[in-house]
Amino acid sequence: MIKKILTSALLGITLCLSAQDVVRYGYAPEVMADVYKIYQGLGGNGYIAGMICLDPAIDPVLERLEGHQIKGVRCYLNNDYKQARQKRSMIMHTTSPESEATTKVCDFVKGWNEIYFDEPITIGSEPIYIGLQVYESGSASHPFLSYGGSSVSGASWINLNKEGWTSYKERGTLLIQAILDNEAASLIDNMVYTQVAKTPQTIAPSSTFEGEVFFHNYTNEAVNSVELQMLGQGDETPYVTEVVFDTPLTANEGRNIPMEIHTGSEVGVNQWIQMTVSKINGKEAQEARPGITHHYITKDAFQRISVVEEYTSQNCQTCPFMIYYIDKAMHEYDKELVYITHHVGFVPDLFTKPGENDLVYLFGEEATFNPAVMYDRRIMPGKVTPINGASVAETTPYTDAFNLVTQMLAMAEVNIEVNHDKDNGKIGCTVSGRVNSELVASGINSYITVCLVEDNIPVSDKYFQKGLVEEEGAPEDLIESFRHNGVKRHVFTAHTGDLLTLGDNNDYSITYDAVDIESEWNLDNCRIAAFVHKVDKVDMSQNEVLNGAQEWITEAGSVEGIECDKENVKFVVNDNRTITIKGNVDSYRIYNIHGQYMPGRAQLLPGVYVVTYKTIAGETGTTKLLVH
Repeated sequence: MIKKILTSALLGITLCLSAQDVVRYGYAPEVMADVYKIYQGLGGNGYIAGMICLDPAIDPVLERLEGHQIKGVRCYLNNDYKQARQKRSMIMHTTSPESEATTKVCDFVKGWNEIYFDEPITIGSEPIYIGLQVYESGSASHPFLSYGGSSVSGASWINLNKEGWTSYKERGTLLIQAILDNEAASLIDNMVYTQVAKTPQTIAPSSTFEGEVFFHNYTNEAVNSVELQMLGQGDETPYVTEVVFDTPLTANEGRNIPMEIHTGSEVGVNQWIQMTVSKINGKEAQEARPGITHHYITKDAFQRISVVEEYTSQNCQTCPFMIYYIDKAMHEYDKELVYITHHVGFVPDLFTKPGENDLVYLFGEEATFNPAVMYDRRIMPGKVTPINGASVAETTPYTDAFNLVTQMLAMAEVNIEVNHDKDNGKIGCTVSGRVNSELVASGINSYITVCLVEDNIPVSDKYFQKGLVEEEGAPEDLIESFRHNGVKRHVFTAHTGDLLTLGDNNDYSITYDAVDIESEWNLDNCRIAAFVHKVDKVDMSQNEVLNGAQEWITEAGSVEGIECDKENVKFVVNDNRTITIKGNVDSYRIYNIHGQYMPGRAQLLPGVYVVTYKTIAGETGTTKLLVH
């Protein structure tokens, strides 16, 4: 199944409300931000069917509606489907996905459809599944629309090519509704559904965290504020807070709001948080279905920073071309990444460290090669080792890999304190943190790798790089932009990592002896990088990075700067000290006032930064940004 996020080309589509005399009930809103609209389908020829489940056992609204009738199905289609003559399109209802459905053959038009059953369904104590089927073609693909801002349990049942029904949680909530009898109107009014929509991967117990909450207004009136109750697993009483919307929730609107969320006291991998709205605009609300989501709640709640490692060589002809796109992908990525290079796997060079060749075990039985890249040392789909060939001249495969690994749970905490003895010209560090208690209890050992890394080393006679030629298909700015990045200047541990010895609380703190600063190192471009990981030279799947961190040797200054005012180009400093780029920018680089290159969209220290950029039209420019 293919998901398509709606883009600006589709903004002309509007989801109009039905006439007020049509009483409908479903789990997806009809008014929503475009960014949350998702079209679903095969992307080619074949049958696709979708249903939602209305279950009185988990939805008190259905309990109130017992004895009332479902008269038909209201649904949204991306295209016209005139298939009644071939009996390919229909609405349906059944008591379970495995049971034979009662169907009515029909045609569909683009937009909202209201189609009635020949015989209404009486709501009782058993679940009712209602939905539709069409035959999708290449010229009218992705027929269904979902709301991607929330995934309500049972609100996205899909059957592809009649191969069987599957309930999907990650594909939003289908725009399918039950058309009810008119007498049911008062039973579904004056209520707002809400649930947690977005959270970190791991959450600490009995605490608040920054997340995202989905609100769906079922009333025919605007909602200015609600009283929200959050009940976490292990708690007897809910955490109550008032939510005031910046702009009112209009009738049947759904909206995702960033806000603080409160967790329960119990620890575990699948702990629930339940949300309900008890008051709307200061008045008692009618009971809606509770919004229940499940989370990993642990005392070891760590924020993941992924480690990207590349095997390269000064003598590798194809490395600069591929490094260009990996570097560009890291610039486009909106999370911090730790980037390290290993100059082994091909021909050793001036950056190769003694003992570094021990790392080639990660190639498994495959032959070594450059360029190669690892993402948290995880085995990616279709691979048998953590090593991936960097061989695609576009950024998407690399950013896809970044997204995949950063979604994994962080199983360790890594903190770095830089010990810079300026008087004696030495650099050392202390690395501390904690390892996930469940992982320790399983008996798996953890290892730590710590190194001093330098970026932005220009090409010179000594630090040459083969492959920097103006060949057809090479990026125009390849030679100009290439730098040696992620170079290990000193490794404080073994290249394969040192075994971690943990304390009573699964914590650790290691101070590494300071080393002499060599004259050729540019400390403004240097950072300490550390990561905790597994080591297994037989089972390649047991080498994952549990978490990483990095700390720069020097900090940015704090002199005044100016903002970019070039036409169609805008660099915005966000509240969290990251930078968002707007306008026709093709590529950009961020440097602090020392000329130190800042990777990706890292969270910046207060100070002034220089941004060099190139527009889509090929124009280049430079601007300064002041980060408070």
